[in-house]
Amino acid sequence: AGWAEMPVEAAMLSGPMIASPDMEMDALRRLMVDHHQRYLPVMDGNTLMGVVSFHDVAKAVLEEQSFENRMLKNYIRNWPREPGEEDEK
Repeated sequence: AGWAEMPVEAAMLSGPMIASPDMEMDALRRLMVDHHQRYLPVMDGNTLMGVVSFHDVAKAVLEEQSFENRMLKNYIRNWPREPGEEDEK
């Protein structure tokens, strides 16, 4: 029998790690990396709320870093000047 006739249960990960809807992204990322899971079911009790992918987590991390980078650049640009300090040109 080839792969086309193989039952899904023969190829799936049985007993995967799961995430809860209120789990922090850093904990979720760590869980996925530590257990080598690219996809994680999100469970609320016995109810499947969805599935989160490692791509989703990486995208969220990049968006947060980009936001923090913009805020830091804005802060540096608007750094308060000391009395008598001249503008750099």
